[in-house]
Amino acid sequence: MRCSLDYLTTLSETLFYIKVDKERCSVSEKSKLSRRRFLQLAAGATSAVALHAPIVNAAPARKPTVQEMTYTEAPELEEMVANGTLPPVAERLPKNPRVVPVRDEIGQYGGTWRRGYSGVSDMQGPAKLIYAFGLHFDISADLETTEIVPGLYDEWTQNEDATEFTFHMREGLRWSDGELFTTRDVQFWYDYYQNGDLGSTREVLNIGDVPMELEVIDDNTFTLRFGAPNPLLPFKIARDDTEGQHGGPTMGAPAHYLGKYIPDHELGDQELIDAAMAEHEVSTWQELFGDGGTPRGPIAWWARNPELPVIHTWMIQDPLPFNDPITMVRNPYFYCVDEEGKQLPYIDRIEHRLFEDASVFDLWVVQGNIDMHERHVAAANFSLYKENEEAGNYRVFLWKGATTSAYHPNTSHDDPVLRELFSNPKFRQAMSIAINRDEINNLIYNGLYEPRQASPVTGSPEFDAEFEQKWTEYDPETAMALLDEIGLEVNDSGTRLRPDGEVLAFRLMHSQQGNQAASDEITLVVDYWNAIGLSVSEDPVERSLYEERVTNNQVDVGYWGFDRSLLLQADPQAYIGGSGQQTYAVRYRQWYDNDPAGVEPPEDHPIRQLRALWEQAATEPDPVERQALMQALIDVHKEAPLAIGTVGEPPAPVIVSNQMRNVPDGIMSDTTLRNVRVANPEQFFFVE
Repeated sequence: MRCSLDYLTTLSETLFYIKVDKERCSVSEKSKLSRRRFLQLAAGATSAVALHAPIVNAAPARKPTVQEMTYTEAPELEEMVANGTLPPVAERLPKNPRVVPVRDEIGQYGGTWRRGYSGVSDMQGPAKLIYAFGLHFDISADLETTEIVPGLYDEWTQNEDATEFTFHMREGLRWSDGELFTTRDVQFWYDYYQNGDLGSTREVLNIGDVPMELEVIDDNTFTLRFGAPNPLLPFKIARDDTEGQHGGPTMGAPAHYLGKYIPDHELGDQELIDAAMAEHEVSTWQELFGDGGTPRGPIAWWARNPELPVIHTWMIQDPLPFNDPITMVRNPYFYCVDEEGKQLPYIDRIEHRLFEDASVFDLWVVQGNIDMHERHVAAANFSLYKENEEAGNYRVFLWKGATTSAYHPNTSHDDPVLRELFSNPKFRQAMSIAINRDEINNLIYNGLYEPRQASPVTGSPEFDAEFEQKWTEYDPETAMALLDEIGLEVNDSGTRLRPDGEVLAFRLMHSQQGNQAASDEITLVVDYWNAIGLSVSEDPVERSLYEERVTNNQVDVGYWGFDRSLLLQADPQAYIGGSGQQTYAVRYRQWYDNDPAGVEPPEDHPIRQLRALWEQAATEPDPVERQALMQALIDVHKEAPLAIGTVGEPPAPVIVSNQMRNVPDGIMSDTTLRNVRVANPEQFFFVE
């Protein structure tokens, strides 16, 4: 039967246009780059200014007939085969390899792809280039549709009520060390990650309180059974999780390797475990895999252990702490080929150079030292990139972002006074309308963004035009009146007082000090809030420290993008409690996630409604009924947004070397689609 994901066929035909509506997109005279000039430049940058709707086709896939192919490989691998250190390519590929359609032309092997990264906490950048999923999001050649297509699984079926799914793994899949990837590895993942001491994915895949059941059929086939309908499981698999191949919804882990580090496993080696614990200075074997269910331990995370068998496109050479640059090299057992049977990837290696300031990265771009990059490429610097195309030997493509800049008052704050204020809809409404979004857009983003609320983006099935503009009109007088209604008195210096008589002061924490445009926006927002009598200060920290403080509920108001706003049914976390960086309900989200640090939310807190509606939607097989539940969920946010949006739907410039090919132009860049991963980087290549 067809997966019940047909709600996506109700999307508008086009997803995003760079809008020229005079009222919404007026640009101040002080703007360095006018919207008209931007459109003129963009016309030269892209032939696909309109970005199309992700009308998802996700029919269960029947195993295709295996076609006879003659396989070829990269010259460096040919040499290894010739000297006997690597088996022939036909023995390294599965019986039915995934054929990745090339974007423009069959590629050639070789080259080093030069990129940048901003530190250890920026590892999602390298990660999104390399992951292999059971099922993939894939954009059609005409950019009209996004499909869920076979990945590691070449066949999958489901029953009528979406409680049972059967997956067939490609026969002959191999880990990067040459060992077969079979249902033995799925069983290992199920026993230890899903139900054992390493249970980091059970909340992602399970439905309700009934554990998922696994039945292994044979070496390549397994069935998952659920106690309730799980119609969105294909989405969960296709979106995966950048935490790591052995912690995300890719359902498998290398039992032959990781089993040695588990005491009760048949391969468990206590001497090896003790030595590893001593080397990495941890006190339990579980910490070798990760901390608190997060698979970033020194043994089980690909970024820390180059010996870990993976199924990624490229493999890391240098473990954390990294050298500069980070180098990733091709996986000789990667399971994909192009239409002519050439094993992918085309590119030999990727180098990520470290930068601590965005200006350094921009200098690399204009000097021609970046080959292809979508991350950290600021729309505010579009004119800089365009003006230096010829000198830097690159082109500027234009993607579109499904995100909104957002501020997250912590309604689960440990301070009872701030908790009560941040939980008061009138207080959040006052914070929202105190912000001059047009000024932010014009002064900082050159009029290129959309002033909007933190809400689903244009073209999303959940897009709501009223919600997009709710509580966004700049009105500081009404904002102050709302604070008066709450009963917040003003002292002689014009500063608001808390109900307990202390100055109403809080910090706005962010990790954007390397992003000049975002930093400038944050400074303006602080000024707007101080102008209505609040006492707000900035608290810039490094990203890893920001995330640590979020986890420990040490954030008053956090700044983080409201992303994942395109396919909410695929990834609703921003709307049902926030991610690990969004701070509007930290302790309450943790409570729902069964984190011991969590706190049960009050009966009247909106997160209760949001979670209840999502639980219904996630188990509703009927797409029409499910969409109605999603609209009810959106209505809860609409009344008094928990996250306060400012500007969003940004144009996303992409730097592409004149020597790089098969990079698509005009696509949607969204975390749910794994950003650059949806473009199939394995088929990018260099020409002379």
